[in-house]
Amino acid sequence: MPRSCSRSRSSTPSTRRSRSPVSDHDSGNERPNEYRIHIAELPQGVHESEVRKEFQRYGTLLDVWVAGASCFAFVVYKEKEEAQKAIDQMDGRSFGSNRLKVTWARPRTRNRSQRYDPNMRCYKCGQRGHFSRDCERLMTEGRPSRRRDDNYGRYSSSNNRYSRSRSPARLPAPTYFRHGMPMYPSYSRRYDDYMGGNYYPSAADRSNGHDYRGRDRERGTRLTPPSTSGRYNRRLRVFFSVAIMSASTEASAIIEYFKRKSIFITGATGFIGKQLVEKLVRSCPDIEHIYLLVRPKRGHAVKDRVKELLSSPLFNTVREMHPNFDDKISALQGDILDPNFGLSPADENLLIEQCQVVFHSAATVRFQEPLRLAIQMNVASVKKLLALCHKMKKLQSIVHVSTAYANCNRNDVAEMIYPPPIQPAKLLEASEWMDDHVFDALTNKIISDRPNTYTFTKALAEYILSQEAKDLPLAIIRPSIVGSSWREPIPGWVDNYNGPSGLVVATGKGMLRTMLGSNNAIADIVPVDVCVNMMICIAWYTAVKQPKNIPVYHCCTGHLGTLTWGKVAEYGLHHLATNSLENAISYPHLQFTENRFRYHYLRVLQEVIPAFILDCYMRVVGRKPMFIKLSDRIYKSVRTLDFFTSHSWLFPNDNSVFLQNEMSDIDQKIFCFDLKDLDWFQYWNNYCMGAKQYLLREDVSRTSKCIKRYKRLKRLQNILYFTAIAFIIKSIFFKSFKFRRIFVILFRIMFFALSAIARKIGLQRE
Repeated sequence: MPRSCSRSRSSTPSTRRSRSPVSDHDSGNERPNEYRIHIAELPQGVHESEVRKEFQRYGTLLDVWVAGASCFAFVVYKEKEEAQKAIDQMDGRSFGSNRLKVTWARPRTRNRSQRYDPNMRCYKCGQRGHFSRDCERLMTEGRPSRRRDDNYGRYSSSNNRYSRSRSPARLPAPTYFRHGMPMYPSYSRRYDDYMGGNYYPSAADRSNGHDYRGRDRERGTRLTPPSTSGRYNRRLRVFFSVAIMSASTEASAIIEYFKRKSIFITGATGFIGKQLVEKLVRSCPDIEHIYLLVRPKRGHAVKDRVKELLSSPLFNTVREMHPNFDDKISALQGDILDPNFGLSPADENLLIEQCQVVFHSAATVRFQEPLRLAIQMNVASVKKLLALCHKMKKLQSIVHVSTAYANCNRNDVAEMIYPPPIQPAKLLEASEWMDDHVFDALTNKIISDRPNTYTFTKALAEYILSQEAKDLPLAIIRPSIVGSSWREPIPGWVDNYNGPSGLVVATGKGMLRTMLGSNNAIADIVPVDVCVNMMICIAWYTAVKQPKNIPVYHCCTGHLGTLTWGKVAEYGLHHLATNSLENAISYPHLQFTENRFRYHYLRVLQEVIPAFILDCYMRVVGRKPMFIKLSDRIYKSVRTLDFFTSHSWLFPNDNSVFLQNEMSDIDQKIFCFDLKDLDWFQYWNNYCMGAKQYLLREDVSRTSKCIKRYKRLKRLQNILYFTAIAFIIKSIFFKSFKFRRIFVILFRIMFFALSAIARKIGLQRE
């Protein structure tokens, strides 16, 4: 009788273990004081805390379990009446964009002969039509299927028996050891172009040219790992041959999808929109056409604005690769504030007949925008876009750009659409007839616990999409604070003063020296090229896979937990010292404080008083004073960031990780949004240099002169600091003339000594 190499999975009911929650309700083993209910049709990306919050109002919860794909959950109550009340109240209720199905949980059965139901959902990916053991997502994560291959029998040889056991198979005894690792006698065939797939390594090759992992150290080719039986060897040979053949002919699925596609982009003249246009024409050169919605601005025609856009340094790389790339870009005159986007009938008909992919990034990003205008630009424009998209005959994908802070009133924000505090339809109607003064007076009450009108209107826009775009191929991306580019096309490229860019410039010029915030708060800053890459991947996945619900993707870096606002100040000051800005009025310095009194005291001392002195000097020399006004503008801009520099949020990115796993290796390289390799120290070096070169348009060759100016400002700052301290000490402790004279002499000696030391250090560094 051959000896079995595995343990049987069968066991008695008392010792059987299940890997998913098993209900005790209506079963013979029902435990007292535990009543389990089943919740189906949960929105994708829902978090356990959200389920707990909704169901704990009906009684005491003993346990909450949410499936990996968040498509269903189990909730355990202590009392049967509480569980029944939860079923009665929550069954059929809207939760996010779905209606829940809440029932008593049934005991799990292992009867494999049960009838297959195509409506059953996989708890790994949430899709219908297969079980979790057959899930493709499970295979892409590297876990092999537990099903046996029908082409092979139960026995692989006369001495080894294989059953469906979860215990690891036994390896044969190693023939010899190399570098302390066991070497096995069974090697699979090596596949490469030189050998043609018909070569088995000899004993000499195994001892001289190959290591224990089956890798040819000299040629760089790979062997299959050792296996325990002939049938697994044969299966691995087929697998590796197919994998290598496919790798040699692998092409980008995303680039292939965008071939001969017509794309419509709103907000193309914005920060994200410019980067999106550049990435599409550079990485997807076979695009049919790109239509940009552009409005005339300050006397500049639409064509002039597009010409200025395409002539920026951002497009230098694509201009070298594809000199005629601008032939595929057309501007459509329009405005998101106008009815039907202000499109002419011919342009509208062109989009209806030709457009297949839509990117909607147009919005106002001003935090203190009047509520009426913010509603018209961020909410009403979404309704106009949906009306246009419903007419498009070839539409395959829509990507809406929202913000991760749309629900910043929550500390833990899941990848789902939350109900707003007020119905958008009522607010849109009120914005049309209500007086401006009344509307502005009610703004704080309307936005409630959100810090500004921007985040509030973005939340309303998401809810409108969940209600009116259920029949459209739509996805939502939520970037956090968007910063300069990381890698492509130019490291450090930035062209606006929003967010961190304004902090870099104001600090580098010496106008900003203190801010309200916490040094330990997470600075969730995401590079703009990472955001754009994810947008393109989302458009591809939405068109190819066609998710049933509206997926939400977080594009954030907070989950890495590696960047805080304290480090932002540290890295920024370090690199501003080497990438010095021109015409600075003070040596760069920035500190965060959580104490409001200390903040206002430091601001008056370090910002307001120097600005007042400079304005007095400007009046003396006959120039127009400007530093007090500039200081007030910086103060108002910085105050809008206090809420974000003082708090931290948790933005789970499960959908983003799943999207990355669905992409091929070559697509992950071309459209990379994996931030594990991001070096924040180097990123801020590029950020400071990019702000100097592309935002302020300063001459990089004059950086050495700016550094010398920084050194002079630092010496002057130290002199003023020590002089102020000396004056205070003299006023407090030295009243007589004799002591004052001695103190002045000592202070002069110390001053000249420090000046000589500083001069020598400066000469040595030069």
